[in-house]
Amino acid sequence: MNTAECNAYAKINLSLDITGRREDGYHTVDMVMQSVSLCDRVRVTLNDTGEVILKCSKPHIPCDGRNTAYKAAQYYFDATGVPFGADIYIEKHIPDQAGMGGGSADAAAVLKLLNHLCAEAGEEPLNTAELLYLGLRIGADVPFCILNGTYRCLGIGEQLLPLAEIPKCYLVVVKPDVGVSTPEAYRACDNVPDGGMRYTPGMVRAVEHRSIEEIANALGNRFDDALQISVVQEIKKYLCENGALNALMTGSGSAVFGIFSEKSLAENAAKRMPKAFGACFLAEPVNG
Repeated sequence: MNTAECNAYAKINLSLDITGRREDGYHTVDMVMQSVSLCDRVRVTLNDTGEVILKCSKPHIPCDGRNTAYKAAQYYFDATGVPFGADIYIEKHIPDQAGMGGGSADAAAVLKLLNHLCAEAGEEPLNTAELLYLGLRIGADVPFCILNGTYRCLGIGEQLLPLAEIPKCYLVVVKPDVGVSTPEAYRACDNVPDGGMRYTPGMVRAVEHRSIEEIANALGNRFDDALQISVVQEIKKYLCENGALNALMTGSGSAVFGIFSEKSLAENAAKRMPKAFGACFLAEPVNG
């Protein structure tokens, strides 16, 4: 049966504020998210068995109902009732436990590919709003990963307001070996009063001004402030000393990105990156 594949783009947080906590325990946020060229490659083939079969290039990644891409396929077939199953293969490049939305990106890619393939097979595809709703059932970042680009994200991350495309720039992303538990990260933020400080309004202004210097100066992440992970702080210092306009941890960590105005500076910083800091990637912003 028909096969299709696409890139599943990672995301970074240019800003991240925690604005409150709902009665159901979920924290509310106000943040600016940006898609980046670091990506997984996802391939989907429809089958007529009705089963979802998932395989991944990284053996430690679960390939059952614990995987968001597997869930995405199940949710899609349950919602649409189409008479198919799917064989899914994920070529992983986005690091795990990085705060870069790898699982959400894979789930979003599966939803989009299934919608395309089922339409080709003569079934009624879901519209964008229906896809976004389905994505939200899987995870708060999945709707963003369906759309890609530059967005202000509110609520639990599901309320998406499009922003201007950010100017051309270059990113060095570093993923240290240290992992961060997201619930632990939220607990750390709950214990650190922020004094009313908010990063996102300033980031939105910087993005709308289309100034990479302003964007770099406006970077801020409440998780980074609260956790103060030593290797993260060392990586940020290294990046800024080697040509980055600024650097920040993304999401609840532990990946760090530096913003560079020139490609040669980014490449040199990546080449000289101490191996002890962890895996290093070069990337660029991706527009929706």
